[in-house]
Amino acid sequence: MTEYTQYIVSHIRGQITGDYEKDMQYLYDCSEKYKEDEESADILREIASMMYEILPDDQKEQVGDRLKDLHDNFETTYQAVLDMIKCNDTAKARTMIEELIASVEGRYVNDDKNIYLSLNHIMELYEYSYYFKTDRNIKCTDVMYNEYYRTYAQLLCATGEYGKALDACNTALEWNPVDLESHLQLAEVYILMGNHDEEYRQATENAYRYCCTRATMARYYRNMGRYYLDKYKPETARALYVYSNIYFSSEAADSALQFIESALNAPAPKYEIKELQQILEENDVKLGPDADTIGIIYRVGNLMLESKDYDRARDCFAIVYDITQDEETGTILAQLMNSQADDIQ
Repeated sequence: MTEYTQYIVSHIRGQITGDYEKDMQYLYDCSEKYKEDEESADILREIASMMYEILPDDQKEQVGDRLKDLHDNFETTYQAVLDMIKCNDTAKARTMIEELIASVEGRYVNDDKNIYLSLNHIMELYEYSYYFKTDRNIKCTDVMYNEYYRTYAQLLCATGEYGKALDACNTALEWNPVDLESHLQLAEVYILMGNHDEEYRQATENAYRYCCTRATMARYYRNMGRYYLDKYKPETARALYVYSNIYFSSEAADSALQFIESALNAPAPKYEIKELQQILEENDVKLGPDADTIGIIYRVGNLMLESKDYDRARDCFAIVYDITQDEETGTILAQLMNSQADDIQ
């Protein structure tokens, strides 16, 4: 919010008297006055907020119900977009998601005190707080901006509009800087743009921090394999694809290994784990998941357990166990799966 907008909003708020009829008419008049202003989006949003604040409780409940209906409508529209993508109707999906984004833009605006995030899971809130230190209040949106923009980037890539796709990915990351899929989508855009090796590697390194399952760690190593393949270092790439399959076997890694074997006209050697790890270390590739991220997820699991939010606790402990195979975590997870949460110490 600009200083100009803050001044206008503060002035309007200062005229509120406590007389419902008078205040509502005054706020309506202000909305008419500023609807053509260059800062109208921010000013009108604040006026709407003031109108809601002075509503009687029963009317607030009605407004809340209408807002819920509106939110449900967003979700229905977005699901239709996903269905169209599955049916390869990308043109119609793109039109619909552009309309959806236009309809939800401007509902939330960061200011000096608050920052709005579009998060997928409670653990992302703690990851953001840890990695992106902020004095502002973190507030979660009820609109899936991050996912909308990520999907929009995917549709733009389908029509070769990579510059716009890059912008969409960056907007998705503004709404959720800790979203793994958005970082990986950004990396994919750089690949499609060509001649962006270093940007691709940086996007992949940024994604690494949030890889917390065997499958996502495997994807990180596949991405790094792709980087070294494009750098004409097939032996390094081969080691990375083999290491990826150790974490989680995939057709993508197998296909890349077959390609390298054919290109070099030589089968892959039988690597020892230590040998693979040495190759990775020599090329500044991370070994295993980020310990801080796994620690955060484990801590969130405990917090959810303490608050008896067993579904979220189970999500967190399942992630930690998948990647660490830690015996204590496995015991907690087993108890949660068997509905014995009250017995957990």
